[in-house]
Amino acid sequence: MSQLPITLSGNLTDDPVCKTFDTGTTLTRMRVATSRRVRTDSEDENGNAQWADTDLLYIDVECWGQLAVNTRVSLEKGMPVVVVGRLVSDKWTDAEGNTRYKHIIKANQIALELTRFQVSSRSTSVQKRTLKGMDEVAETTREDIAEENDTVPTNGNTNGADGAASDGVIERTGTAEEMSFADREHEVVEENRAPVSVS
Repeated sequence: MSQLPITLSGNLTDDPVCKTFDTGTTLTRMRVATSRRVRTDSEDENGNAQWADTDLLYIDVECWGQLAVNTRVSLEKGMPVVVVGRLVSDKWTDAEGNTRYKHIIKANQIALELTRFQVSSRSTSVQKRTLKGMDEVAETTREDIAEENDTVPTNGNTNGADGAASDGVIERTGTAEEMSFADREHEVVEENRAPVSVS
């Protein structure tokens, strides 16, 4: 079984939320709202066709490493984004003992959709590039984010955490709220197991 990449465009419903771990690994999560535009039978006062949103979808996106850092400092609520990654199932047990599932995108690329935006950039590996007439972009590091978030060490083993391949279902325990940043040690163990067959 193989997973095909998924590409999704939409708007952020809130600011990205970032977590740094004592191993130096960084995780960012965000929620993207997207829909399909369809032409309606109605027209405006000028005779132009009216369009409407349908098939509304809200989906959680997570990313790791330098992509997580760059996403956290570059994007905020309402911005239009393009996300490329893998669609996976997240599984956990709620407080009542019921098994819950949700779908998330594990992103390996996140970009600002430029139809309505102009941006200046700074490379985190080579050199900055500031466009004429725009302010210089200051670099923010994962250490800056950890200090800002007052990070608590997790003592988790993060082998392969920075975007490691993960097929099948990720199993976690706890409530949905606790799952927003689940214990990474347990999650990594599940990710490194053989793919789980779901029937």
